[in-house]
Amino acid sequence: MKHLKSKSESFSFILTLLFVALSIHLVSAQNKVTTGEKYLLVNGKPTFISGANYSPSTGWFQILDNWNPKAIEKDMDSLQSIGVNFIRFMPLWYLTQPEKDKFDQQKIDRLNELISIAGKRNIAVQPALITGWLDGGIFTPSWVKKDLFTNPDQIKATAKMVTTISKALSSNPNVHSYDFGNEINAMKGAGGFPGNPEEIKNWMATMYKAFKAGDPNRMVTNGIGTGYDDRFPIENISEASDYMSAHSYAYFHGTITDDPWFGLRSTYSPSMIVNWAKMAGKPVLMQETGISGDWVSQEQRAKFLELEYFSCWANGAAGFVWWCSHNIDTAFRVKPHTDGRAFVKEGKFDALEYQMGLLDANNNKFPAANKFRECVDFSAQLGLDWTDQLPVCYIVTPETISLNDYFRKIINAYVLAKQNHVEVRFINENKAIPTDAAFVVVPGFAVKSENRKHINNYLTAGGTVYQSFFNNFAPSIFLNQEVVYNLESPAEILVTKHVGELNLLEKFNMTGHLKMSDENWSGNFETIMKTCPDCKNHSLNEKGKEVFYRVKVGKGTFYCTRLNVEEALCDTYNPWATDESWKMYSVLKPEQDIDIDSKFVEFFHKKNETQEMIVLINHSNTYQETVIKSKWPIQLKNKRTNEDFGQSKEFNIRLKPAEVLFLNIL
Repeated sequence: MKHLKSKSESFSFILTLLFVALSIHLVSAQNKVTTGEKYLLVNGKPTFISGANYSPSTGWFQILDNWNPKAIEKDMDSLQSIGVNFIRFMPLWYLTQPEKDKFDQQKIDRLNELISIAGKRNIAVQPALITGWLDGGIFTPSWVKKDLFTNPDQIKATAKMVTTISKALSSNPNVHSYDFGNEINAMKGAGGFPGNPEEIKNWMATMYKAFKAGDPNRMVTNGIGTGYDDRFPIENISEASDYMSAHSYAYFHGTITDDPWFGLRSTYSPSMIVNWAKMAGKPVLMQETGISGDWVSQEQRAKFLELEYFSCWANGAAGFVWWCSHNIDTAFRVKPHTDGRAFVKEGKFDALEYQMGLLDANNNKFPAANKFRECVDFSAQLGLDWTDQLPVCYIVTPETISLNDYFRKIINAYVLAKQNHVEVRFINENKAIPTDAAFVVVPGFAVKSENRKHINNYLTAGGTVYQSFFNNFAPSIFLNQEVVYNLESPAEILVTKHVGELNLLEKFNMTGHLKMSDENWSGNFETIMKTCPDCKNHSLNEKGKEVFYRVKVGKGTFYCTRLNVEEALCDTYNPWATDESWKMYSVLKPEQDIDIDSKFVEFFHKKNETQEMIVLINHSNTYQETVIKSKWPIQLKNKRTNEDFGQSKEFNIRLKPAEVLFLNIL
């Protein structure tokens, strides 16, 4: 018996060694996530993230207190079944660091276990450690004071938490990267935590170092809510982030007050914010976007998800992460803090928060969940090795600007450019214009004198520039901005020269509150449009005032309008069916090999080493009759269904509401 026992002990010892070796292998073999030019690289390979913000079906984000690992396992099984490969999770700060110098090790261990449960389903996890704001409530520990961003003791204690928890998670192979916390800028705004831009910049730098001190091998990002304001500009965030993360909700940044849910401003806003964040020169993850069942039907949510998923994919986002995984159970009530502090009124949330999930609280799939699975599978087939073929428009932004304050004007410029079917990028006025620019738009602001050299250099070398309401770049023409005229609405304007999509003597429809800068002409120019005080005489008389003109600057061409085009559109609800302002941008773009005629359809022309394709995305909730025109005969085939459209130089395509269409060019 002694001999048998010895053999048994030896076998047990061998198993233990094998288990330890396997554990060491799993830790050492964790996926290495780094940054590429546009995408995040997993073990050196570009990867498009398809994820969801994990809102537990049981116990909400207080699940680290209401611990239920079996419920988490069911949630992760459901998320894996719909193709989720990434979750972002927000451990509530007051649970992990209840006192300034005290950490709740049980909660940290539970967070580690949650990450491991997800990892067993091949779902990577991004913990957002400084989560003191979530779903409309402030969840900071009671020791956190209003001087969070400025007080050295508060900063030191926060950094200690970041380092302590990231170090505890560092050996877990399923951690993808870290987020600072859930929308840190909301703690400044809704929470009332003050701090000037420099103070917050220094705070972010300190927290970034704290993450790296705890887990030097993982990347860090900082997801900012709905828009980048003056205290959280992208250049400051970028210095303390390995890659950028953007959030976009038509409801919260207000475009839903301008357009319907499937309007151009509301549906273009996610890709616009991604492109804004790209000015940092790093990959940009669409980390939060979504639409509530309290706002639209479940079928509409599914259509919205597909439209936004592929719009972000086609615009070069690093990934698409939906808010959120699960609906909140309407019976759930948020537990108050032990000091009696209520995080949200009566423990309830706003109605919208209960219906944001891909899945309900019982893990039943909404139509959006099935659509998510379809998007994930098809994007995997598409791959990421595509090169865009469209002309590039650069929209110039003011040097110091809060996107929140500038949002409604800049998205109008973005939409007008998109209606002309070009690739749209943003560039700060203090940067040189890149050599790939087909044309440049300066939407309704005066470029600083010290920054004009960049656009002047581009112009004199042969570039094309448009500017509205101001004139910085035509020295032979002077516009006096001291006097501004208000035009009657709708203003009657007539085209006096055929350029781009403008046809001679056609009436031009513009909407909104139009203002016109005063004039003091001192040089030669070509008039493209004039006001029409007497349209019976076609405004070809001295009473008409020039409002849009063209002038040569060096080897380049400068277009200027005295009208506040982009700003005026802010005053009009859903103007796109009647407003023709997009035609002013059409005079700028070069001729394209392949183009379309619908201003409601987002257009992409992409190539890789073996294939060429067209992507059409209907940014409206109506059918769009769309004509595809090519300079030479091409053959088109539906990439998903294999429907053959034959060979031609012109194709009539009827896009369904919010439809996304991929067409191979054979």
